[in-house]
This record gives sequence, structure tokens and C-alpha cells, in this order.
Amino acid sequence: MSDEFVVICPYCGEAVEIYVEPDVKGSFVQDCEVCCSPWRVRVSGRGEDRSVDVGRADGSE
Repeated sequence: MSDEFVVICPYCGEAVEIYVEPDVKGSFVQDCEVCCSPWRVRVSGRGEDRSVDVGRADGSE
């Protein structure tokens, strides 16, 4: 099971690999490593079926 996910920044469009702790559920805010804009990271599922989605966290979503 991998805890690393590749996501696309909703601001700059770059593919970024992020690490999400195995016990994390729900959502949290993290900055893009490329453009430093804030993401809302949503973690759903568990185990092998876990998925990660990112969206803007600047109030424009």
C-alpha cells in the first residue's frame, strides 16, 4: 500500500507527489510545493481503496 499520491495543483497545473499518513481521514490544508498556493486535500476511503483529491483552499471554490 502506498501512502504517496500524485495530485495536480488547481492553481499552477503541476503534478506534485504528496505523502499522506496512513491514519489521516477527512481534509486538511497544504501548500503546493511549486507555487505555494493553498490546497484543500480530501482523503477518502481506507487501505488499498484510499484516494486523495485536491482543490483550491483560498475561498474561491
